[in-house]
Amino acid sequence: MNGPRALLLYVGIMVTWTGLAETAPANEADAGRIGFWIPKEPPRTQYQIDFSIELAQQATMQGRETIHLVNTTARPMQTLAANWARLGGGGSQTLNVKAADKPVTLASVESFPKDFVLAKPLAPGESLDLEVEFGVSMPAPAQLPEEISISDWYPQLWWGGPSHCDFEVKLSVPKEYNIMTSGRFDAAHGSYCIEKAPSFGLFLGRNHEVLKREADGVSIQCLYKPENKACAELLIDTAADVIGFYREQFGFYPYPALNIVPGMDHPAGGYPLATSIIVIHGMGRMAEMPEVHWRWITAHEIGHQYWGRHVLERDDPDWLWIGLGIYMDREYCRARGLSTEKHRGLVARYIAGVRQGLDTTVSRSQEEKSQIKFDFNNVVIHGKGFAIISALDCLLGQETFRRIHGECLSRFAGRRMGLADFQAVCEQESGQDLTWFFDQWVNSAKYLSYEIASQDCRQNGDEYTTEVQIRCLGTLKMPVPVQAEFEDGTSQRAFTNRLHDTDTLRFQSRSALKQVRLDPEEALPMIVPPPSAHAREVSQAIDELPWTGAGEKALAAFKMAKEENHPDAGGWFKLGLALYDGKYYQEAIEAFERVQTQGKDDPARVSAAIVWQGHLYDLLGQRDKAVGRYKKALEQPVPPNVRHDQYRMHLNREWVEKRLQEPFRRE
Repeated sequence: MNGPRALLLYVGIMVTWTGLAETAPANEADAGRIGFWIPKEPPRTQYQIDFSIELAQQATMQGRETIHLVNTTARPMQTLAANWARLGGGGSQTLNVKAADKPVTLASVESFPKDFVLAKPLAPGESLDLEVEFGVSMPAPAQLPEEISISDWYPQLWWGGPSHCDFEVKLSVPKEYNIMTSGRFDAAHGSYCIEKAPSFGLFLGRNHEVLKREADGVSIQCLYKPENKACAELLIDTAADVIGFYREQFGFYPYPALNIVPGMDHPAGGYPLATSIIVIHGMGRMAEMPEVHWRWITAHEIGHQYWGRHVLERDDPDWLWIGLGIYMDREYCRARGLSTEKHRGLVARYIAGVRQGLDTTVSRSQEEKSQIKFDFNNVVIHGKGFAIISALDCLLGQETFRRIHGECLSRFAGRRMGLADFQAVCEQESGQDLTWFFDQWVNSAKYLSYEIASQDCRQNGDEYTTEVQIRCLGTLKMPVPVQAEFEDGTSQRAFTNRLHDTDTLRFQSRSALKQVRLDPEEALPMIVPPPSAHAREVSQAIDELPWTGAGEKALAAFKMAKEENHPDAGGWFKLGLALYDGKYYQEAIEAFERVQTQGKDDPARVSAAIVWQGHLYDLLGQRDKAVGRYKKALEQPVPPNVRHDQYRMHLNREWVEKRLQEPFRRE
C-alpha cells in the first residue's frame, strides 16, 4: 500500500487504547471503595458526540462527548474503566474528562484500559453523565487522502468486551469528502443516529460518488469511485436483495442503515469495518471475478451484522459467530441458485489442514494460540468453524437448525453468546444431548471420513431390497446421511449409526437401485482417503527449515513432501525458496508448480510462484521459458505482491515487467 491512502490508514488504524485515572486524591483511604467489576450484562450506554476532522496545516481530530450511563445492574458501581485510541507515533493527543461536573485526573502512565473511581458509588437505577473532550493531531499529509477509515476514534467505557450502545453523532469534515457512518442521518437534529450498536465507524471518500437505495425501511448507500459504478450498482442491488431475503427468512434486519465502502485494490473479499459499514475489496477490478463472487461477499458481510454486531461473541477464538454468519450467506446462495463454491472452498482449507497433519483443535488457551505457526484464522476459525455449523445443520435437519438460529438471534440480541450458550439452545430445540458432537468437533483434532464400502440390490417379487455398507475411516464419529436413488426417480434417505465402525443400511423400493450417494448435499467435510500418518512429520520438517541456508535439509523435505503428496501451497512455496537458496533449481521449479496446483484459493501466492519459475528458468539459461512465466504472472487475476527481505526483493508488477527486459540474476 502506498500514497495518500496509506497515510490515512495510519491515522485511523495504528492505534491502541489509553484511559482514565482515578478521581480520588492519592491520600484518601481505599477502604470502602467498590472495586472494578464487569456485569454479566453491561448497561446499554448512550454516546452523544460532536466530532470534527481538519486536514489543513495539521491533521486534527477533535471531539466532545457525553457518555450517559444508567446502572441497570443489581449492584452499586464506583470503579469504572475506559478505553480510547492511542496515536501511533509522530503526533499528540489530549483527553479531559469530568464526572459529576468534577475533573477526572488523567493518568500519565500508559495503561489500557484504565480504571477510575467515582466520588461516590452509582447505586442501582441511578444515572451518571461523563463529559469528555478529546483530540488527536499529527503533521498534515502532503495531499488530501482519498479515503479515511476509522473505527475506534472516541473514548468509551470498557466492560471487558463489546456491548450495545446508542449513538448520536454530529460531524464536521472537509467539504471535499462524502461521509459514510454507522448511523442513519437525522436531518431534524443534524446527526447520525443508531441504537443497539457495539461500535460507531466512519469512512470518508474524496472524489467518490454515492448510490442510494431504500429496501424494507433500511437505507442502503454505496460509496465508489466514478469509474467503478457498474460494480457499485451490482453491490447495492445485491444488498437490497440480501436484506429482503434475511428479513423474510430470519424475521428482521438489525439496523436502519447499511453502507458499502471500497477496500483494497484487488478483489480479495471484504470485512465489516463497524456496525452498518461493510468493506468490499477490489471494486475497480470487477471483471476479474464472476458475478457470484460479488453477490456472495455482499451477503457474507451483511451476515456479520447479525453475528458479531447484533449478537456479540463471548469466546476466543471467535469461530462461532464466523460460522453462523457463513451459514446465513450459504442459505442466501442456495435460495438464489448461486454456486456454493465459495463455501466448499472455505471447508477445503480445513480439509487441507487436516491432510497436512495440523492440529485443528478449535478450543485453545491464549498460551496455546501464541504457539500456533499455521494460518489458524483460515484453516480453523473460518474453515472448520463453518464446517462445524454445516455438520450440525446436517445432523439436526434444516427445520430444527433454522429454529436454533432464530432462537439465538432473539435470545442473545445485544448480548454475548458463547459455545455453552449455543449448545444449550441446540439441545433445547433438538431434545438431544449434544456433548458428544461438540466435544469431538471443538475440543479435538478428530476428522470425519466415511466411505461406501459396498452396495447390493436384489429383487424379491415386486420389491427390491438394497443393502449399503458404510465404513468409518476417520477418528470422528457422527451419523452421516446416505441417499439411495432408484430407477423410477424416487429416493430414500437414512443416517448411519455413529456407534458402528461399519454400518449396513437397508432400503425397500418398487424399482431397482440407480445410485447411492453419501452426504448428498456435500454438507460434511469428508476427508477420503484419510490423511497419511506421516503428514504431520512432513509439515514439521518444512516448518523447521530456515529461510536461507537449509541446503540438503530442504532437498530431504522436498522428497518427503513429494512422497506424501503434501497438500499445502504455503509449504510448497517455502520449499521452493529453500531449494532455490540451495541451488536445487529443477526441484524448486517443481515445488513452485505444486504451489499452482494446490493453491487455487490463494491467487497472490500462485502468481508469485509463477514469477519464481521465471527466475529459475533464467538461471538455467532457458530464457524463452522464463519470459513465458513472467507473461503468465502478469495475466493472473491477482498480480504478485510479496517481499523477500532475505534477498532484498519485492515481487510486484514493476519487478516482473523489468524481468521481461532483463533476465533474473542471482546476487
